Amino acid sequence: MLHVQAKQPAPTAVPRSASPLLPTSAAGIPSHSGVLINLLDALAGAGGLSEEARTWLMLDPGLALEIVRTTAQPGVASSRYSFAELCGQMSLATLKGLVSNAAIRQLAEPATALPDADWSRAISLAHLCHALARHTAYPAPDEAWLAGLFCSPPGIEAALSELPLRGFLADAPRFLHEPASRLRDATPLPRLAAAAWHLLERRAPGDVDTLSLRPPPGHESLRAMLQEMDKSVEVFSALARAQQDLTGAVARFTRAELATGGMHERTIEGVLAAARLLAEQEGLSDPLYLRLDKRTSMLESRDLGELRAQPISIRVEGSNAAAVRALFTRTPVVVYTDSGNDASLLDIQLARQANADGVAAIPVGVGATRGVLLVCGDREALADIAAHAERYSRLGELAGRAIPPVEPALEAGDPRLGGRVRRAAHEINNPLGIIKNYLAILKAKLGGEAPIADELRIIHEELDRIVRIVRTLAHDDDSLAELSEETDIGQLAEDLVKVTAPTWQPRDIQVTNQHGAGLPRLTCDRDKLKQILLNLLLNALEATPDGGEVRLETAQVTNQRRERFIELQVSDSGSGIRPEVAEQLFDALETDKGNGHAGLGLAIVKGLTEDLGGSISFKTSSSGTTFQLLFPLG
Repeated sequence: MLHVQAKQPAPTAVPRSASPLLPTSAAGIPSHSGVLINLLDALAGAGGLSEEARTWLMLDPGLALEIVRTTAQPGVASSRYSFAELCGQMSLATLKGLVSNAAIRQLAEPATALPDADWSRAISLAHLCHALARHTAYPAPDEAWLAGLFCSPPGIEAALSELPLRGFLADAPRFLHEPASRLRDATPLPRLAAAAWHLLERRAPGDVDTLSLRPPPGHESLRAMLQEMDKSVEVFSALARAQQDLTGAVARFTRAELATGGMHERTIEGVLAAARLLAEQEGLSDPLYLRLDKRTSMLESRDLGELRAQPISIRVEGSNAAAVRALFTRTPVVVYTDSGNDASLLDIQLARQANADGVAAIPVGVGATRGVLLVCGDREALADIAAHAERYSRLGELAGRAIPPVEPALEAGDPRLGGRVRRAAHEINNPLGIIKNYLAILKAKLGGEAPIADELRIIHEELDRIVRIVRTLAHDDDSLAELSEETDIGQLAEDLVKVTAPTWQPRDIQVTNQHGAGLPRLTCDRDKLKQILLNLLLNALEATPDGGEVRLETAQVTNQRRERFIELQVSDSGSGIRPEVAEQLFDALETDKGNGHAGLGLAIVKGLTEDLGGSISFKTSSSGTTFQLLFPLG
């Protein structure tokens, strides 16, 4: 997708009178139904205009024309139009009203929808005009995009003529078919539009009249522009055709907007509003709210207003319940009663009690707020939740939003980086959720006794850990890193030995994992402990020569003051650590993996160990190095 935002002076504020809530089209230029569906879903309940929503607005000539029309001010000259700035001049409520109004008009008169062929032609011209603008260094490529977008739909020239535009945007379709000899004397914008039109019409770079563009694009450049255009249009055409239920999109948008209006500062009221919204959706029933108790690591049911909850408690560690999976992945999880081992007994109980086909778990909250909404439903309603996970994730975020989070400024670097990390984290969750779903399908097909079932479990847990790490980065949520679980260190070490097997098996290294019988579980942050052990194990493997030995040993020990500890030792059979390196082993040094495996990793290990209340020490000789970790037992 071509998406360039020109840097221009801040726009003049638009008076409220110039931005009616429900603008009516000046010339009835229709919108594409697929674009409207995607836009309604992107805007439903949103507190700001996302990049996704801005992109869809920029791809539709009817909606783009409404934005230009709504922001145009009589007597105000504007020689360049930046789409991002135009959107910034409108309130979010106005933009939402514009989209929903266009959708409702189209439902009332289906024949007015913009045909696929006309829409594809419009965005093809927008792509080409934008590409030609970049090639010729035209200072406002966003305006060139709009010029190309406005060249195709019927009636667009008359609609632009009605607007009080002080610039050359309206001249793009007006002078489109002028002879090249006359266009050579015109301003650049109509020449760019005409060149894009000719290029699209002839599809032959050798025949295109470049209309005195400077510098003139060569044949290869023009061919590359056409190829880039074809790929982009194909992608957007597929997305626009992916959904066809405009009525459903309008209903979803309306419900989300009403629910958002009912969510107050008290978190429980927002959750109640979300629960009612789910219960009103056809095919869903019996909403249940589970809140995480950080002290006990239990998900426990909570009353929601007049909705009295059954007493339910779920221990987070080791649970396969949909609620726990949604809590850790921060994405909705759908489970059917016929899903075999993927459906926990609790999920099956709740679904059967409601005479439903399964349950959906929707994570609730942002930042430190953690909980899950469970809802039962029939297969069709649950499939809608699975297919539109992002929409239901947003509902959960809105439900738990006590006070809108303020993005903190960074001490160094670009202060907008935090927002970019949040957007990246949001996008990362989607493919991770898809991967986890396919893992569940694979596990169901292979059966619980399959030889690789344990490996699939480990992959599933590591995906959950990625999601939690990304969440911590995205929300700057330190409390997430303090979620305690009862952890079996011996089992954790065994899992890490399996995970790292591809690195040591080809080298004929022998890795042994010994842990004492009846070893008590350690209540701690499992992710931090896993990171500690993984760092030490990888360091030991790197220090050990081919054919050597690495040992992991876990035991319970008691000191002279009768204090009990879990002791973990990781030993290698390398050549030991040089004295000058050993003196600064836990400092953040430049990596020296070849001679003593010292580096930033051990500084992190020490910090994480101390975070868990433990201590770390080591002993080294020419026959190897052993790291000792001690974690106190309560």
